[in-house]
Amino acid sequence: MKFKGQLIVLLLCLITKLFADQPSDPQINLNSLPQVFDIDSILNSLVSKPIDVSDSIMSFNADSAKFIQSTTDIPEEVLPELNNFDDLIPEIQNNLVYSYKIPTELPLLPVDTLVLLNNPFFINLVFTGIKLDFNWKKADLKTLYYGNEPKTIADISFKTPQLKKEDEVIYDLRNKARNEISRTAANLYSTTFDQLPNPESNKNNYIKGLNLDKIIFVEKDMVNPYDSKINIIKEKVSPWSKKAQGMVQFSQNLVSGNWYQGGNSNMAVLGVLTGQMNYDNKKNIQFENNAEWRMGFYFVDDSTALRPVNTNNDILKVNSKLGFKINGNWFYSGSIDFSTQFLNNYQAVNSEVLKASFLTPVRLNVGIGLDYKYKKIFSLALSPLSYKYIYVNDTTHVNQNLFGVKKDENKLSEVGSAFKATLSYSPVREIQIDSKLSFFTNYEKVEVDWEIVGTFVVNRFLSTRLSINPRYDNTVIMTNGEKARIQFKELLSFGFSYKLID
Repeated sequence: MKFKGQLIVLLLCLITKLFADQPSDPQINLNSLPQVFDIDSILNSLVSKPIDVSDSIMSFNADSAKFIQSTTDIPEEVLPELNNFDDLIPEIQNNLVYSYKIPTELPLLPVDTLVLLNNPFFINLVFTGIKLDFNWKKADLKTLYYGNEPKTIADISFKTPQLKKEDEVIYDLRNKARNEISRTAANLYSTTFDQLPNPESNKNNYIKGLNLDKIIFVEKDMVNPYDSKINIIKEKVSPWSKKAQGMVQFSQNLVSGNWYQGGNSNMAVLGVLTGQMNYDNKKNIQFENNAEWRMGFYFVDDSTALRPVNTNNDILKVNSKLGFKINGNWFYSGSIDFSTQFLNNYQAVNSEVLKASFLTPVRLNVGIGLDYKYKKIFSLALSPLSYKYIYVNDTTHVNQNLFGVKKDENKLSEVGSAFKATLSYSPVREIQIDSKLSFFTNYEKVEVDWEIVGTFVVNRFLSTRLSINPRYDNTVIMTNGEKARIQFKELLSFGFSYKLID
């Protein structure tokens, strides 16, 4: 009980201190002044009419006369009794020590438009904290709650008001509004100042932008920056798209001369250069162009080899396809496929039998029909009418029967039907699968070529490539009753790749 009694007494003392301890001017005894000047009512009344100080002076008693004498030059013997105090109003006004004139009109002050436009209340509110400059020792909680320190009559009466600059007035108004929101509607804040990103972290970051080819200066009188609309320039996207990639692949096998199982060391090098140039007007026309050049060599450490370097891959392909959209995914299409080679290619490292040479053979396929496309992943071109042309440049060293060309001739022309299915799919970012299946028939024999290439990307410059190429062609002119069989070629390599145009 004793402890509770002390606590109650302490709380009563704190409350008494809070409401009774107000600052005062030591030169003036406020206990002798029963009334104060209502400065707010004086300033508010200026809006409607000009008034004198006497309109806001309330009735004083005899003690108030001593205060008037201390603030004026009126002699003591001139002061009348309280009932004739109204007669002294003109004398008081003419002899005020701190006299000033109340303005009859409020002039318009010029304000910088940037100060007005830079209004923090037009964006999401950010809580910057309450200014804690009150007196903690006196527990001045009223200053914290009301935002201003309480003033006495000595602080505000008979003193010339200090006119602030326009930017200071705007700052004070905004600060008071912010304090009012902090006290009564803190839920309007979207974040706090300490949670904002640090501008120093992005100060030195380079922002890549477009080069300004032409700068146009606009006169100030031509455009009002606050009333004009934002002009958004629509960038025109070209219907042409280009891609190019180059790679160099390697595969290697090393066998020592005394290896117990025997064998030969070998190494293969493959260079691939691909490019695309496609046109798509996003409406009804698509024009696709693809080119590929592969050149591969292999080296064998074999004493019986006739040549230290041999060719195992040499081909140049150029494909073009023009499509006119019908509806949905169907197009009328026309395609041209061209392929040839440049270097000599022998049957084996220890053989003189030449299988192919410069421009031997040259293949050309032209087809007209329909093309079904699914996004950019799959395409199936059906050509009911197709033309096949083969040209053999060297019939002396190369057997033209290997390409279906008859003896004593160097070219072949056939009409038939064909289709071509292409697939370009990337199940994940690091894997790319490309497949091309070509089929041609002259209604007697068929030629099928299927090429599957899987590229496994290690990083931007390194990749692994797996190429599988099965082929069947019974248009070849066989001898001694031989029959055509499935041909097959496979190569697994690792090396460098680089996107030249993307």
